[in-house]
Amino acid sequence: MKITLHKNAKTTLAIRALIKNSKESIYSLSKKFNLSWNTVKHWKIAENIEDNSSRPHKLNTTLTVKQEELICFIRKQLKQNIYDIFITLEDEIPNLYPMKVYRCLKRHGLEVLPAEFIEAERKIKKFKKYGIGYLHIDVLYSPKIKGKRAYIFTCIDRISKIAFIWVSDNKTKQAGAKFLKMVLKFYPYKINYILTDNGSEFSYKALPKGKTKKIHPFDKICLKHEIQHRTIKFKHPWTNGMVENFNKRIKNNVLRKFTFQSIFDMNIKLIDFINDYNMNKRLKTLNYKTPAQFLKEMKNITIQRIVT
Repeated sequence: MKITLHKNAKTTLAIRALIKNSKESIYSLSKKFNLSWNTVKHWKIAENIEDNSSRPHKLNTTLTVKQEELICFIRKQLKQNIYDIFITLEDEIPNLYPMKVYRCLKRHGLEVLPAEFIEAERKIKKFKKYGIGYLHIDVLYSPKIKGKRAYIFTCIDRISKIAFIWVSDNKTKQAGAKFLKMVLKFYPYKINYILTDNGSEFSYKALPKGKTKKIHPFDKICLKHEIQHRTIKFKHPWTNGMVENFNKRIKNNVLRKFTFQSIFDMNIKLIDFINDYNMNKRLKTLNYKTPAQFLKEMKNITIQRIVT
């Protein structure tokens, strides 16, 4: 069996054995091996000469059992990453931060996403072939700025990869409808399909059956423009993976990269990022063309920059 000594160990297993079996005094052994009196005494009376694990026997945590269960529930049911869990529960669990979420998941063996999620994500990597005009839409939560949170509506075309965003102070059904109107004005071609989750800003499907017979404002606009509005299966956010991956880009390149003084400041950074992405980002899926170049070559259409 392989035995690993502690990194800062002052003795070897052989020296420890000599100390334990020696009949000399602790003082003379400490002089003989150039060790402290306490070190010699420790190995003189130790039950075994191997290093014990330095890992604490009891992990201290400020999370209650219910709070840990809530974190694990969101991880298993919604398949959210650590940062998204933190954003979701920041207001419900006091003094929460991403590392605390990670440690909780680690204790329960959930630090790595379940294999079924990874397998499902692999299966949807190859989309059914569609033409341009298939949009993926979602809402991204911003970090709190001066105690206030904003909601970032995001949209990306499945084929052309042209992206559009809008920052709102709420995510109501009216905000969802307003965003869709802005989207239809921004894209210079016909939109045929839209895929969203089942959030109340996009659909009434999350309500119990028979709860409402009204048509959602988002769906009204889709019907008016002859757009087929599709929603993902409940608790399966990865099936809208196109926009989920785009949201990760926004988090890594904007939300986690900069410190914002105001919502307006964040909005400027986001718009700069989207304009750079649409105009300058060369994508492998577009044969290393930018989304704007791809669109221009495909349909001889130009895309406008987003302005504040």
